Amino acid sequence: MRQVFIFCMVWIGIACQAQNIQDFFADKAGAVTWLGIDYSHVKLIGEFTQFKDAGAYSPAEIRDKYFPAWNSLVLNEPSKYDFKGMFMLSNLVPDLGMVTKLNAASDTVKMKDFKENKFKPDDLKEFIRKYEIPDKEGLGIVLIADVLNKTTEMATYFIVVFNMKTREVLLCEQAVEKAGGIGIRNYWGGSLNNLVKDGKKNLYWAWKGKYDK
Repeated sequence: MRQVFIFCMVWIGIACQAQNIQDFFADKAGAVTWLGIDYSHVKLIGEFTQFKDAGAYSPAEIRDKYFPAWNSLVLNEPSKYDFKGMFMLSNLVPDLGMVTKLNAASDTVKMKDFKENKFKPDDLKEFIRKYEIPDKEGLGIVLIADVLNKTTEMATYFIVVFNMKTREVLLCEQAVEKAGGIGIRNYWGGSLNNLVKDGKKNLYWAWKGKYDK
């Protein structure tokens, strides 16, 4: 019985220690949680229409219809929006409850703008600190949408890996990706697909070289 107890304590100790970025890149962090795309701080620049100049949508309509739609793309089309493969993880578990609630409560008054955000690292750490995920442990990945700029046809995201219990940010990187596709959902969904492609080809390896030391 004592041997079993000691084994269990060692196993639990290893599991508890697997909360750093080296374990993440080595795929030794256990089940990593995909928290989804946080649009609560996003700036919408330019006209958001379905086709060319037709069918304009207000920020409230974008929030209520497309924030959920873009998050659903990742769940419903995993081969195209393959963040699990992008990070070379064997176990990426989705839990969109927190971002769904956060996105639905987004303030649309300042959402449509002519200027992009100028977030600093401390701003992003504060966003993470305020996340309401009290029962979560282990590592989580969230995409914080920064800017959807129809004028430049580019989307900017912050990719954040953090310890969900301590809220320690382990990786925080910005990516700017080209949008493209027919209709609002697919157009900005195209930026997510390009992020995955860019991630598999370039970004993951750059981040691994930077953080996995």
